[in-house]
Amino acid sequence: MSYWLKARLRATFAIVKDRLDGMERASETRMQRLFYVVFLPLGAVANLALGLIVLTGLRPDGELNWLQLGTGALCCVIAGWLAASTWSKAYWKRSMARQVATWGRIADAIFTWVEDAPLPADALIRLRSRLEEVVPTTEKS
Repeated sequence: MSYWLKARLRATFAIVKDRLDGMERASETRMQRLFYVVFLPLGAVANLALGLIVLTGLRPDGELNWLQLGTGALCCVIAGWLAASTWSKAYWKRSMARQVATWGRIADAIFTWVEDAPLPADALIRLRSRLEEVVPTTEKS
């Protein structure tokens, strides 16, 4: 295999690896972080407090007790739903980060193996064209 073909394949592999790393670094915007870190927990706490205030204000007499009970229970349900969505977001973010890191290591091992393996030139050209189909380069005119 020629030196230029090896150099071109290394460059293609480097581009693919950089794109995979870029997808890993694609993080949330500042407003999304602010929402999930500040507003969502505050909303959950506010709903829970409101629900508990309404539920502790129940009196044994009167027709509106069922309405008060329903309102307090609804506030507590909303607080639980907000807390669960915060937990779910954090859990899936950790899980996805772990998966991306694992697949990044797998891709590094495969790319290292392909670079070191003595393969025919036409097989490497087919691999390069398939990689370009999956991850198109921005350099094409």
